[in-house]
Order: sequence, then C-alpha cells, then structure tokens
Amino acid sequence: MRAEPEEILSHQSRRSKFPVVELLLAVGIIAGLVIFWFWSEEKKPEETVAEMPQTVVPAKPAALPPTPDIPVREEVTVAAETVVVDPEVETVEEAAEETAPLTPAEGDAILQQQLAAAGADAKLNKLTAGDHPLDLSAALVDGLGRGIILRKMVPLDRPTQAFSVDREGDKLYMSPASYNRYDGYTDAITALNVSVLVETFHTLRPLYERAYEQLGLDPADFDNAVIRTLDMVLATPEIPEPIALKPKSVVYIFEDPALESLPALQKQLLRAGPDNLRRIKQQARVLREGLLAQ
Repeated sequence: MRAEPEEILSHQSRRSKFPVVELLLAVGIIAGLVIFWFWSEEKKPEETVAEMPQTVVPAKPAALPPTPDIPVREEVTVAAETVVVDPEVETVEEAAEETAPLTPAEGDAILQQQLAAAGADAKLNKLTAGDHPLDLSAALVDGLGRGIILRKMVPLDRPTQAFSVDREGDKLYMSPASYNRYDGYTDAITALNVSVLVETFHTLRPLYERAYEQLGLDPADFDNAVIRTLDMVLATPEIPEPIALKPKSVVYIFEDPALESLPALQKQLLRAGPDNLRRIKQQARVLREGLLAQ
C-alpha cells in the first residue's frame, strides 16, 4: 500500500508533487458538504524517546451497514390563485409558474454562498474557490465513498509542524504531538452548521446527480455514495494510544496489519488522533441523521 508523504523516512526534505490530503467531512456532501483534507509536509519525521505501553489493541475493521437512500423531498407547489377581475366578468385562474431548474453556474454560486452560511472558515472556502466546485464535489464523494482520497484535486494549506514518531527501544509509535497538526481542520469541520448543509444538499441534489452521471456513474446512487462516505468515517476504528509503526523501505506503515489494510480515508483519520477522530465522527453522525430524516 502506498504510504502517505508525511510518513517518509528519507533524509532529504522535499515537497511532493502531489501533497497528501485528508478528509473533509463528508464533503461534497455537497453544498457544502465539504470534504476535508489534512495535508502534511514531506519532512524527515522527528523521533523522540518516550515510555510507551507494550500492548497495542489491534483494529477490527467494521463492515459497513447497508446504505439507505436519502429521502427525496417533494417539491412545494403553489396553489392556483383565483382572482376576481370584475363582478360581471368571468373569474380568471392563474396557474402557478414552474420554477426553472438551476443551471450548473447557479449551483456553483449557491454552493459557495451556503458553505459560507454554514460557517466555513477561510481554509474550507478554498474548496469551492476553483472552477466547477459541484463537479469536483461529485468526484470527491465517489472516491471517498470507496475510501479513496483524491489527493491531486484540491490544494489546501499544509500543517507547518512535521510528522513525528516516538521511539522506545526498537519500537516506534505515532507521536501524539503529530495529532495537533489537525486540530484547526477538525475545529473547522465541527463548526459547520449541519442544518445548512442538509438544506443545501436537497437544493443542489439534481445538479449533483447530473454531475455524477457525467462521471459515468449511476445518478440514483449519488445519495448512497454520500451516506457511504459518512459510514466510512463512522466505521473508522478508535485505537487507544499509541499506534505502533514500522519502517518499510523509505516510509513508515502501521505495524498492525489490520490497520495497514484499512481504506486510505480511515488511515488518514487515524493520523488526526483519537480526540479529533471522535469529534469528526460526531459531526458525521449528526449530518447522516439530518440527511436521512423525512
């Protein structure tokens, strides 16, 4: 499995052509479902000597539950209005005008506005600053629903603090100091107004399904992909500290084979640390409940 740039052991300090991304909270959940990534610099990891417990609880990857459909909201129709023009003239019935469907450009603008309305900070607003953010979100949802992080697609600021490990004898552990690099991103994710994200999803759903279809995918499966992304986040194992590592070639990988075999999305979440993971999970849980509510 390809290791993340933050795990590189090389003595050379250089920037990767494609920096590493980490989860956006169910992102392209559209409208704002902002998918987040945590980036890392490709610097030589710092090692410190610390006393560590000798036993690490192995991960038990959980099977994802069946993916439910997000209910489709019925369109509100305006009742025809009866207007009396004159007592001696026949009644005129005015039919309600149909609202024209949103164009992709209008959808992009709504996505940007609603993301800001949901409380996104400057870091998250960068996710919709480029061209065609709706199309980008649809692609990200497809990847994240399969546990894949599309690293090349969205540039975000990288943490300035280097990835570090702790050493005890011949054992290596992921250093808790590395978790702090992701506090700001976790704060931004958990500060988002879930109600606004849910409303924006329903508003932009037709455009997202169209973008999903243009990727060669079943548009009816887009809502399921959103829920799969959230379920992937919720299924990430919570591992008591510390998490053991081992070198492989020029990178660090998880020592526990069960952890190393996890999808890339879940492994990136583990790098954010147990506290940040629990906070992100709680936001994902609330978002999932909001989307599935009738």
